[in-house]
Amino acid sequence: MAAAQELSVRFRKAGPKDVDLVIELLQELIIELGPPDNAAQVLPQLSKDIHLALAADNVCIFLVESEGKTIGLSRGDILTTDPIFRLRADNRCGYVDQMYVRPTYRNQGLGRQLLNLVENWFREQGIEHALLHAAQDALRFYSTEGYVPNREMFKRL
Repeated sequence: MAAAQELSVRFRKAGPKDVDLVIELLQELIIELGPPDNAAQVLPQLSKDIHLALAADNVCIFLVESEGKTIGLSRGDILTTDPIFRLRADNRCGYVDQMYVRPTYRNQGLGRQLLNLVENWFREQGIEHALLHAAQDALRFYSTEGYVPNREMFKRL
């Protein structure tokens, strides 16, 4: 049996020129993972959100590319006003906002590497803890990466 060819990838921080790539990947994420009725509400706001994120000092988006194609991303935000951590000594918290790897490229360790980039960026900013909200399909991934639920979140529409 022939060995699988190793994927050649490159990771980098996204910049303002990458806005269209980031929007394209996030559209895929929203359509794949979000409730269908939510996509109609969120997609029109995506462009403005990404333009603001790429210009912000408290947000960092990482991209992974292979053979000239962008195949995934991770986004980290440094939050300062969320009630979840307002009573901590350091009232800042890292928030893993979005993680996405195109389906064809999954299960090759790219998500793990994208998550590590965000976590390392948090550490460089002096952030000692990170939170995230995971889609049901991603719970196992995050638990194998050491994330543990600290309480259940409930939603009512």
